[in-house]
Amino acid sequence: MTEDIGHESWKKTNDRGSLWLIELITWIILHLGRGVGRLFLYPIVCYFILFSSTTRYSRSYLKRSLARTPPLQDVFRHYYSFANMLLDRVYLLSGKTQAFDVQLHGDEILDDLINKNKGIILLGSHRGNFDLLRIFSTKYSDIKIKAVMNDNSAQKVNQVFEKLNPALKDEVIHIGDPESMLRLKEFVQQGNLAGILADRVETDSRAVSCNFFNQATQFPGGPLIVASLIQAPVILCFGLHNKNNQYDVYFHLFSEQIHLPRAERQEKLSHYMQKYADILEQHCKKNPYNWYNFYDFWNEEQ
Repeated sequence: MTEDIGHESWKKTNDRGSLWLIELITWIILHLGRGVGRLFLYPIVCYFILFSSTTRYSRSYLKRSLARTPPLQDVFRHYYSFANMLLDRVYLLSGKTQAFDVQLHGDEILDDLINKNKGIILLGSHRGNFDLLRIFSTKYSDIKIKAVMNDNSAQKVNQVFEKLNPALKDEVIHIGDPESMLRLKEFVQQGNLAGILADRVETDSRAVSCNFFNQATQFPGGPLIVASLIQAPVILCFGLHNKNNQYDVYFHLFSEQIHLPRAERQEKLSHYMQKYADILEQHCKKNPYNWYNFYDFWNEEQ
């Protein structure tokens, strides 16, 4: 487990810390089923808590979201929620979407825009299970959904998932070159949905300082800059585990269009990102165990 701290540390932390867990869960669920897989999560999570150096980051976050000092059982519940999400993601990537009972909240916002043939930017986070959109996509057979992200295919965890579902490569638009932005804009203008996670900073140059749980920290400005260039409506989306096979997916209309005029770009960007951070914080308080950023998010160890 890496001890590196800073904006780049989440890449190494999450990659090294969860590889064996992903591989084991994948084998269990594909050979023994989801119910048996969930039973195996208890010893797996106990082992991970005992030998992982990231539990202090879980405590740091839970102390804020729970508004109290979290005992070990809260940390266990946090990691169990993360492991359960990975297990369910394996199921979703295997095409077994019928195993889940998903309740949609605010989907009429999405319905209205889709019926108007408008493409949409879905702004998410490392909160809950973003792959639940696979279930929602069956509601609109003509609509495609792709994830927008940096090329993290070298990460071992992503290699496991791509081996499980080779079609994943076709469901991602990798950003970082001019052609990718053109592909994204064309994809959205055709009336499709593009999902972007907006709670991890890739590079300091695009970081925006926000107040999150009464402390300044940094969020990535890149996703909203992309949304402003695409000129599409932005909807926040969170897919949260409830219990057993039950999930709740929440949609919030964030903005009909992101405007970042050159003269006020940083000010407007800060305004939008703080709005995002405020909504994310509200959801974290309501369901604190569904947020999975196990690294020094507030840079407390700088």
